[in-house]
Amino acid sequence: MTVLVTDGHLPYPFGREMTGYEVPDLAATLKKAQAAGVTVLVPPFTSDGRDAALVQFPGGYVAEIHASAAR
Repeated sequence: MTVLVTDGHLPYPFGREMTGYEVPDLAATLKKAQAAGVTVLVPPFTSDGRDAALVQFPGGYVAEIHASAAR
C-alpha cells in the first residue's frame, strides 16, 4: 500500500500524468525511453502489485509506465 498525505495537492509530478502505459518489462522500457530523450521524473517503485515510474517525454508530456510486479 502506498499512502500519500498532502494538503490536498499531490506533489509534482503525481497528478500531472496524462496517461499510463502497461509494459511487459519496465526496466527495458525505461532504458529505451531514456535513450530516446525521456526524463525519468520518479524512479521505479513497487506499489499495489505493480512496478511503476513517472516519465516526461520531450515537449513536456508526462506519463506513468508500469508493469506487473514480479511475485
